[in-house]
Amino acid sequence: MIAWLAVGLLWIGCAHEKLPLPNIPPAEDQYSNVGKETYVQLNPPLDREHGYDFSKPADIYLGADNFLYIADTGNDRIVMMDLGGGIQGVSQYIPHPEAITQNDSLQLLIVNKTNAVYRIDLVKYRHRIWEAPVEKVFEQSSEPSRQFTGITVHTGFEYYVTVIDTADSSTNYKEFSFIYDFSGDHTLKGPLPMHVNGTGLYSAIVPTGIVSLRERYLDVSTRAEDTKAFIFTQTGRTRLLRNNFKVQYIASYFFEGSEFLTPNTDLIGTDIYDPEKFYNPEDVAVDRLGFIFVVDEGRRITDPDTTQPPPGFYRFSPSGKQLQAVVGPGSGEKQFNGPKGIAVLPFLEDQIVYVADTGNDRILMFQLSTQF
Repeated sequence: MIAWLAVGLLWIGCAHEKLPLPNIPPAEDQYSNVGKETYVQLNPPLDREHGYDFSKPADIYLGADNFLYIADTGNDRIVMMDLGGGIQGVSQYIPHPEAITQNDSLQLLIVNKTNAVYRIDLVKYRHRIWEAPVEKVFEQSSEPSRQFTGITVHTGFEYYVTVIDTADSSTNYKEFSFIYDFSGDHTLKGPLPMHVNGTGLYSAIVPTGIVSLRERYLDVSTRAEDTKAFIFTQTGRTRLLRNNFKVQYIASYFFEGSEFLTPNTDLIGTDIYDPEKFYNPEDVAVDRLGFIFVVDEGRRITDPDTTQPPPGFYRFSPSGKQLQAVVGPGSGEKQFNGPKGIAVLPFLEDQIVYVADTGNDRILMFQLSTQF
């Protein structure tokens, strides 16, 4: 009896002990080779020499339908490809497309540096993109000098558009850079309440591209897909203004049942927020693990100032640490001429990075060396 009592008291005492929670390492530390690999180019490149006819492609987008969509800007069309680069079809005429996204109905939404948004309804035409009409679903006729430079869907059907006003950027008090928020029926809800011409976070100066954090969770978590958080890129400078954060991560939080946006200040002091890292970042993508990919237009090939950042792309951990970079001006292997678009397969295994090498009229593909 005494022995059982002692065991019972011992069990009671142990039951109330608090065990420490396990430490979960950051994503870059959960894989032993992360940051140690290098990218190799997959050949052949998708260029004229190998049967492709791209002209100044400005964007590449991986759809939820597992097709790649290229804004073939110089040819006034959208090209639909499979993941291996096989062309499945081309769209009807759309003037100088610049950026692409896709909503939960698999409709493509496109902007082209005008004040309009276009749509291609793929499902309605059974993914025969050549049969689907290009429809203008929004035009800001009251602001003819506005240019829409980037687009991304969030929360299923709503979407953001990055905007610049070309009418007047010669003063430091007139607002000329915006991120618009649209409802799913293409109604402009208004610009996000960012700081006008600010030099810090949550402010935009000549924004160039944008990706919703929804892209990280597509077909994985319906609840996580419904997020307003996003990452955007920007030139970050005019003759009078300069913003030191050319890539900005805008997170979200909930308060009393409503979702609010806030800049991710945890990345301050990391590589991705380094004010000297980029020259002119044009686009950004994320994968399932939260790794961030940024393509930088970089300095021109003919630019004698070699101290400026070169063209290419970068891969960062979710905590902002640079893991890899493939950069260099030119037209050869692992070289770029004003690249403007980037897309990435969602999972680390067999992951391919696609880059729209705009000035060289081609699409390049890269894979980490440890995957061979």
